[in-house]
Amino acid sequence: MNNHEHDVLTLMSYLSSSESDDDELINYIIKQPVIRPKISNFISNVVHSYSDKQFKGSFRMERATAYYLIKTFEDSSFFPQQHKYEPGQTSENYILSYIWFSANKSCLRDVAERFGNGLTTQFRINDRVMNFLIDISPKVINFDEGITNLAREFKKVSGMPHVIGCIDGTSIPIRTPAHKIKSTYTNRHDMPSITLQGVCDYKKKFIDVFTGIPAKIHDARVFVLSDLSKDLPSMCEKKYNLLGDGAYPIREWLLVPYKDYGRLTESQKTFNKTLSSTRVLIENTFGLLKSRFRQLLQLDIHSVDKITKFIISSCVLHNLCIDMDDHIELRDEENEELLNGPDDTVFETDMSLKKNGETKRDAIKNSIQYQ
Repeated sequence: MNNHEHDVLTLMSYLSSSESDDDELINYIIKQPVIRPKISNFISNVVHSYSDKQFKGSFRMERATAYYLIKTFEDSSFFPQQHKYEPGQTSENYILSYIWFSANKSCLRDVAERFGNGLTTQFRINDRVMNFLIDISPKVINFDEGITNLAREFKKVSGMPHVIGCIDGTSIPIRTPAHKIKSTYTNRHDMPSITLQGVCDYKKKFIDVFTGIPAKIHDARVFVLSDLSKDLPSMCEKKYNLLGDGAYPIREWLLVPYKDYGRLTESQKTFNKTLSSTRVLIENTFGLLKSRFRQLLQLDIHSVDKITKFIISSCVLHNLCIDMDDHIELRDEENEELLNGPDDTVFETDMSLKKNGETKRDAIKNSIQYQ
């Protein structure tokens, strides 16, 4: 007789007993554990049988990339060799279940059942993997390639001199965080969102990210709040610069398009066109990020801290994929859905900085004109 048959016979004896009352029956039912069925051996029976194309279709990354992550995680201090709450868990289960959650619009319960984990265990798995990715983020998201090399490679891409990166912000739709007021996080489309500010290089890799700020706050203000705004003046040495859209203030280290009031000269139009054709790299980078990690299309996480960790973790995975030549295509219809339109409002606080930026922009505009 198995456990299920034993429970049925026990319940029937309660129902047929003249001595049992309703309270006794209710207490019996409440004390019985609720066991949810799980998929058995999903990784060994299903994932290991995937072709490379099927694997990438399900996990949104190449098998080689995923198993590089598995090995790296297994060698880290974040993988528990023995843990009373997660007995027998393999590094493969940790990474593949987390990637599946990130890459698909699946709820956590679905992921837990698919990979044979309890819901609480899957919470812990996600936390451990996110903490691992946050820990390696300084090695993966940085300017380590060197300012000079970044400028040289950008010049090959666009013809614009001294560019080291493209900057923009994008909204990550979220549910209103626990114990927070919805209006604090709503963007201009009245959707609860958090802003991800990113700077990308010529390969569409992130070289700086900053997030956690409600999307209600303007991109220019988000930039001021980030460490990058304080580091750029010394980093760029009055020679190098980022490219941004009209939402940002013009500076010697941050160039934006000329405002078009219908009186632009041909050289100013050429400058705007060159800048825009280069700055589109950051929009494509955001599009690729959201296309690969579809949880970012509507992030269903309760706390701001974990929302921030998940967003940065996704940027780390994005960079690792590019480093391993693991590319994903972004269709035009996806690009329209994933990206925000530009905001032409400019946040200005210092007219002398603005004037220096305008002077530098004019010089670059003239150099482009005579190339």
